[in-house]
Amino acid sequence: MPAIRLFSFFFILLLFVSLPRLAAAQEPYVYQHAKKTVVLDENLGEYSLGLYAEYLEDKEKRWTIDDMTSQEISEKFVQSEKETLNFGYTDSAYWVRVTVETGNQEPGTGNWLLEVRYPLLDHLELWVLLDGKWMLKETGDRMPFSYRDVRYHNFVFRIQTAPNWKQTLYLRVKTKGAMEIPLTLWSPVRFAEKVNIKQYASGIYYGLMWAMFFYNLFIFLSVRDTSYLFYVLYIISYILFQLSLSGEGYEYLWGNSPWWFNRTIPFFIVLTGFWVAQFSKSFLRAEKHSPRLDKALSVFMAGNVLLMGLSLTPEYALSLKLAVVWIIFEMAVVLITGAVCLKEEYRAARYFMVAWFTFLSGTIIYALKSFGVLPANFFTSYIMQIGSAMLVILLSLSLADRINTERKEKLCTQKELLKAQKEILITQEEAAEILEKEVADRTGELRASLEQVEYANRHILESIRYAEKIQSSMLPSKVRMNQCFNEYFIIEESKHIVGGDIYLFEVFDDGYLIAVIDCTGHGVPGALMTMLAGSAFKRIVKSSDYNNPARILKSMNIAVKTSLYPDEKVAVSDDGMDAGICFINTKTRTVTFAGARIPLIYVSDNMLCLIKGDRQSIGYKDADVDFDFTNHRIPILSDISFYLSTDGITDQTGGPRHFPFGNRRFQALLKAIWKKPFDEQKERIMKAHIKWKKKEEQRDDITVLGFGF
Repeated sequence: MPAIRLFSFFFILLLFVSLPRLAAAQEPYVYQHAKKTVVLDENLGEYSLGLYAEYLEDKEKRWTIDDMTSQEISEKFVQSEKETLNFGYTDSAYWVRVTVETGNQEPGTGNWLLEVRYPLLDHLELWVLLDGKWMLKETGDRMPFSYRDVRYHNFVFRIQTAPNWKQTLYLRVKTKGAMEIPLTLWSPVRFAEKVNIKQYASGIYYGLMWAMFFYNLFIFLSVRDTSYLFYVLYIISYILFQLSLSGEGYEYLWGNSPWWFNRTIPFFIVLTGFWVAQFSKSFLRAEKHSPRLDKALSVFMAGNVLLMGLSLTPEYALSLKLAVVWIIFEMAVVLITGAVCLKEEYRAARYFMVAWFTFLSGTIIYALKSFGVLPANFFTSYIMQIGSAMLVILLSLSLADRINTERKEKLCTQKELLKAQKEILITQEEAAEILEKEVADRTGELRASLEQVEYANRHILESIRYAEKIQSSMLPSKVRMNQCFNEYFIIEESKHIVGGDIYLFEVFDDGYLIAVIDCTGHGVPGALMTMLAGSAFKRIVKSSDYNNPARILKSMNIAVKTSLYPDEKVAVSDDGMDAGICFINTKTRTVTFAGARIPLIYVSDNMLCLIKGDRQSIGYKDADVDFDFTNHRIPILSDISFYLSTDGITDQTGGPRHFPFGNRRFQALLKAIWKKPFDEQKERIMKAHIKWKKKEEQRDDITVLGFGF
């Protein structure tokens, strides 16, 4: 950043060239023979009144000009021993009196100007004796700017004099801020010269600040580094603070808003502090180098926001004191953060530390001046402008240096990356050659292995297909079922090629027996269980009471458990089944049902009835072989439909919330379709199942059997 370095050198050179002139213009002339009476000489043209003034504290703020001129109170005045009266923060009002005379010299135009060089005083009253009567001139920063005797950012009163004129001027001051009363008496010519030089100094200062603002704003728009954005926001907030502090903001910006002007000082102090903390966090990478100090700066930012709110309340004096103290502590933390980052050998922290140490020193000196600890003079009055000018220059240099450093680091990193990429490419090429050779070797082995796997899969699939034929051979003949039922349907959807659901049908002289069985597992294990169930069922119905479903279930429970878990063997699994059996007696026209956890549903006259199976499964290790199942008898009406179903449909998840289909939804579906033809019922049930399931995987084997009379 050569341009900013050249600009900074030019400013510093200009500052040193101008400093003697500015100091000479701003430092009030001290009368060599200090007396209580000021004898005006227009050739001299300027008098610092601090050593000529007498003051009196009015704690009750109730004395009037008549009280001041009374003998009793007049004797209480104290002679000032300082060039600038400064009483710090106080709730009292202060009276200041100065005796002025013209002597025998002609005073020229007859006017002199009394300046109070501190623009942050709330209320001032100047009492001048005219024709035997006290004339009052009022001003202060709580009054509109247009009310001032002379429109200038400091308070200036016109004093009309005459030859051989002598008078005591009384000034009453009341404020909630710092009670600083720097008094100077000017001839009009010398005052104009002073204003001209002051504007020259202000032009240099604000010109520099605005130049740095626009320069860094342009850099931010170019590089998009947020540190520049926070820095730009800091500069603009500090410019507004300085305009408020010098009174120039009241003169040029918000002269018709005394309420706002009285709150600008604490408001812009903490607003500037907010952006200082944010800039420091970003610029120093505080979160990386010192997380605790980063959090501390965040706490100060939160406090700044609260103090901004407090500054807008009537508690002006409290908010101003808190703002000054708060900003001093914040600057200390900022410096500590910079020191920690400097210890971590973070290069950008060097400029940062020099810049902020310079500014912090100026801030502390100005604060001590405001509290009355240090005297008010050219150095203490303008130290913040000097420090802030140096600050913005050094921080701009620091930002530029950081960008250059990071750019160099990125270039070095890019070179290292390119070198690493070349090494990686060489390694990849070597690895590719080795891999190509290995792939060629492995491909032959893999091809042979795949052929073996394909051969094995083909034979396994052939075995499963054959098992499907065996399982299908156990199913009843649909020709015989057509002869027994007027209408019926069967839904059988296995999760795999073979499954664990089976339905059975046997015909006898006085009726026929129908059963639906849900065995443990899917696929081949489930199919093996269905073979065990089908074999046991057929053996039992030939040797037992075929027309007693409850007894058939009990016999199956004993047979399956004995087959799977003989006493002399240790059980290595826990398998069994659920079942629902109906015997349809064609002579008595009744249906006898018994269930092992499988229910019977029947619908007649639009009334759905559910007969739950007993809460006892068949064949499991903990199944009770002595359990007696329950028979239920239902008369066969001319208009009635019966349904037996495993839990394949009701347990299927799907729908908008991926919930199971559920028993209630299934029963409602049956109630809605029971009078339809059974082929249509089958189609409606399958459509409802597919719509519910959508793209989700089928969870279980599905068997639904419906029949009617």
